[in-house]
Amino acid sequence: MNVTYLGHAAILMEADGRTILMDPWLTDPTYHGTWWHFPPLALGVRDLPKIDYLYVSHEHPDHFDPPTLAQLDKSVHVIIANFAKKRFRDRLAAIGFRTITEMNFNESFTCSDGLRLRLIPPDRPWDDSAILLQDCTTVLNVNDCHLDDATLERLGREQQIDLAFLTFTGASQYPGCFEFPLASKIQRWRESKRAHVEEFVHWAQLLRTKRAVPAAGNFALLAADQLQLNTPHYVNTPQEAVAALAADAPEIEGLQMNPGDQWDPQRGLRRLNPPPDWNRRMEMIEVMSHARAGQIAEYFASEAAAPSDLFERFRTYFTHLLAADPSIAKRVNVVTWWAVEGPAGGDWVMDFTREREWIYRGVPAQWNLRLRIPDKLVHIGVSERSTWDNLVLSFRVRLARNPDRYNKEFWTWLAKL
Repeated sequence: MNVTYLGHAAILMEADGRTILMDPWLTDPTYHGTWWHFPPLALGVRDLPKIDYLYVSHEHPDHFDPPTLAQLDKSVHVIIANFAKKRFRDRLAAIGFRTITEMNFNESFTCSDGLRLRLIPPDRPWDDSAILLQDCTTVLNVNDCHLDDATLERLGREQQIDLAFLTFTGASQYPGCFEFPLASKIQRWRESKRAHVEEFVHWAQLLRTKRAVPAAGNFALLAADQLQLNTPHYVNTPQEAVAALAADAPEIEGLQMNPGDQWDPQRGLRRLNPPPDWNRRMEMIEVMSHARAGQIAEYFASEAAAPSDLFERFRTYFTHLLAADPSIAKRVNVVTWWAVEGPAGGDWVMDFTREREWIYRGVPAQWNLRLRIPDKLVHIGVSERSTWDNLVLSFRVRLARNPDRYNKEFWTWLAKL
């Protein structure tokens, strides 16, 4: 078995004469012009060998990247989880892939006489998966699929895992995009940072893996107004994750794999290039931002303007969803204020405390969540050209809570649209 780390969550594995490509995001940028690879990619689609199997864990664009997938041979055998909603499968078919296998969780799939795989379900209520691959070597690629302790402990008990790719840092709009006082935001950043690296170590211990690779976390926000969101108060580096593993679980080898690096059980880790100086991460990101300024400006200038009747489209879209299932409003039961910025924008309300007429114009006297969002992104959302989860994860939406309380029902509902 030979494993090549391509970058972020993209991994190429060659075993028993077969190749499987996992979660390939190999273009820049994604998330509506905001996420860029860091460290930069060393290999692109044209550098890959013939691909036999393509596995995509879920629909987030840093895992499911249509510009990358469009460049792959459409005869590749695609493997995804058998999700109840078929939008993911249909999007892959629309790109042109002709063979798509939807696997039930925990069922075995034989790629060749010597290579088998199975998919592991998340512990959270949205469509995602992790993958376990086995020949003479066992590799677990969790990507950023969240698994509960019982699942991790069972895998560690049942398998002898040689290499595990585990998430190690945050990639959320909280707290960076929220309007908290700076001191409070720094405290929340640090708490999240510490929790993520502790989780990396904890997961590696539960899995009893021989080796753990920090993965599915490196990216950079290069737009000038987003540079502060790359803060080291929040973002763990792979170096920090490996150091934490060495301190708290020295029996597990921590491998820092960078774009193009390879690993196999006979020769171990082989580097394509020297590793980055992670202590200069912010400096390197600022250099990248300046170098990509023209591309960034070109991307945002190319976005289609929102239509003048955007509010009516917004009202029709969300009214249809809430009328189809009135229990949604009862579960969410908060007032959201959409401060839509741009020529087609305005102040709009989505009031889940009502029994009908949920959407109306104006500034609410009392509100629980405010979303400042560009009209262009709203238009993309109501046109169903992206999910609302992806729009928020672009870090182009600013949020405020009143009171400062997480509403799980609202975010779970919005993320699954």
